[in-house]
Amino acid sequence: MEHHMDQGRARAAGLVRAGWIGTAAALAIGASATAHTPFAVEVTEYIVGSGVNPAFTDSNSALGSPSRFTGIPAGFPSVVSPFSAPFDNDQLVQIGEGGSLTLRLGTRAWNDPSNPFGVDLIVFGNGSLIDTAFPNGVAGTPAAAFGLDPMVVEVSANGVDFISLGTFTEGLFPTMGFQDGGPFDSTPGSVPTSFTTPVNPALTLADFSGLDMDGIRALYNGSGGGTPIDIAASGLDFVDYIRIVNPLGSGITVEIDAVSVVPTPGGGVVIMLAGLACTARRRRA
Repeated sequence: MEHHMDQGRARAAGLVRAGWIGTAAALAIGASATAHTPFAVEVTEYIVGSGVNPAFTDSNSALGSPSRFTGIPAGFPSVVSPFSAPFDNDQLVQIGEGGSLTLRLGTRAWNDPSNPFGVDLIVFGNGSLIDTAFPNGVAGTPAAAFGLDPMVVEVSANGVDFISLGTFTEGLFPTMGFQDGGPFDSTPGSVPTSFTTPVNPALTLADFSGLDMDGIRALYNGSGGGTPIDIAASGLDFVDYIRIVNPLGSGITVEIDAVSVVPTPGGGVVIMLAGLACTARRRRA
């Protein structure tokens, strides 16, 4: 098988005399303080597509956090690392040719250039680097990988109207569950990586050539990996839904573990206030 406000500024530059902006800001701050999950929380549609393994058709497998540990049911327990992808059937859902998976996010994803590298969403699959010094975890020169499957990513603010962001590589930066884990450790590490921090999207597979786990950790810089996605091309200020599509004729299947939202500085409250301020100006005009 192809393998996370500053208390908001209640006075929006004295834009209105009434208290409705302050009230809205307070509500927004309260909402951001409820610690909504940064991961997907609902499958709104799953079209299986063709060529899938029936054991990997539980779409709920894509909900919640990406996997940090895998292989327990199979009797081969291992940390999830760039050399050891998740492979349990309760960790992955497979999308066949002509299929798609539509997820509702637990936290709104804002288009914010101030996010790390401008990334707003991260998709986690089951790609992994090929270990040329098994079990020591060393990428080849040049580095090679499997499970790097093309997928079309679409986003929506309302769950009805979807806009394509184009084609991305599932498994581009393989998932890493722990900062202190080896490539195939049979026990979990003690320092989790961040699944809401993206890897620098400017990196390519060639940048991993000849690297061991220490070198890869340095490139990840605390991130848990995944495919970084900037929603700017959609023209939307925010999205609440993501759809992953495997087009007809792809000849492959796409495996999805999870989706995460990169936390916007201020949780989107500053952006919301800016929008309210513009509305206030229009109403006063």
